[in-house]
Amino acid sequence: MFKGNNKYIWIFIGMFILVVSIQYLLPKPTNWERTFASKDKTPFGANAIFQLLKPAYSKQVVVNKNTLYNLRDTSSGQNKCLILINNDVNLSKTDLLTLFKFMKQGNTVFIAAEDFRGLDTFHISTVPLSYHFFENLDSLKKKPGVKVKMQAKNNGKVFQYPNLCRDSYFRNYDSAKFSSCSVNQDTDAVMIQTTIGNGKLILMSMPDVFTNYFIVNDSKRTYAYSVLSYATQNTNGIIWDEYYKTYNVQSGSFLKLILDSDALYAAYLLMLVSLIIYMISDGRRRQRAIPIVEPVTNTTLEFVNVVSHVYFNSDNHKYIADERVKYFYETIRKRFNVPTTEISDLFVETISELSGYDPKLIRQLFMYCERLRKLETASEYDLIELNRQITNFNNKSLR
Repeated sequence: MFKGNNKYIWIFIGMFILVVSIQYLLPKPTNWERTFASKDKTPFGANAIFQLLKPAYSKQVVVNKNTLYNLRDTSSGQNKCLILINNDVNLSKTDLLTLFKFMKQGNTVFIAAEDFRGLDTFHISTVPLSYHFFENLDSLKKKPGVKVKMQAKNNGKVFQYPNLCRDSYFRNYDSAKFSSCSVNQDTDAVMIQTTIGNGKLILMSMPDVFTNYFIVNDSKRTYAYSVLSYATQNTNGIIWDEYYKTYNVQSGSFLKLILDSDALYAAYLLMLVSLIIYMISDGRRRQRAIPIVEPVTNTTLEFVNVVSHVYFNSDNHKYIADERVKYFYETIRKRFNVPTTEISDLFVETISELSGYDPKLIRQLFMYCERLRKLETASEYDLIELNRQITNFNNKSLR
């Protein structure tokens, strides 16, 4: 397409390099999405706390990237702690049964989320302590918010988070089964636990405290450390979940690679715009006329017409009638799958049922065909009448 237009190639390459360089050098905006992913170093990623797990809490840390049904392949032995942190958790019945079996074997499940779905067995519900829909980011960072503390004999140390940290608490839970481990300033539980078999289930309603923003160089990070220490005590291994994440996108397509990079995405749009401009401005001017190719003529009908006129003009009507009857009988055998060796009452009844044609006319047609086959000569009238009856049958037959 660019043959003889090298200038367009060099202009396009230059613009491509320029756009990619500008996008690469520009400072990237901070991503404030709550991903809770172990690889994300964004404010609401969980890379910092994930890096601390192995040296501080357990010598063995396994990352789970499959459903909880495959948990038995990830864990071996007892005293393991499954850590699941996300905005919300939606567990299926199969997931819940797997978790129960996992805990009954002596393991711990720690789930930190604002909304718990799938745990209908425990009738748990959470509500936010405050709402901040119309406040800007700087205001949320500076304005003091929820106060939390661990339940201890000395009432524990109080940690106050800004409004940037979402502050849900447990409104409904069975106090006979669950005990409160951590509360907010209104003594509402933000972390609860229960015993299932030989294991434990620990639920927390403030997953934000484990994100990078509140771990890296933040004085309140000791609260998150205390929560993890409580959840992982007496365990010899940690299973970190990466499957049940809101932003768990496992597509490795080439298009996703382009869309995830601002520079590549801008270059991709530039390429499309350049191609469209070239096609409009230069492609139309060089377009050649499309030659008209005559379709190949079908001479079969002409040949049949010539042969039929030869037979008809030679007055050999008997031969034409025999051929017409043979072809008609062959059509009957293929279309209705019945033999034509004997024209009986059963034959006429069968053809009538399959074709929906009047049995009297069918009997008349085949009797006429048999009569013509027995004659030594046939007239032009006989040939015309034969063709008329066969044509009427074919036009009115249902098959």
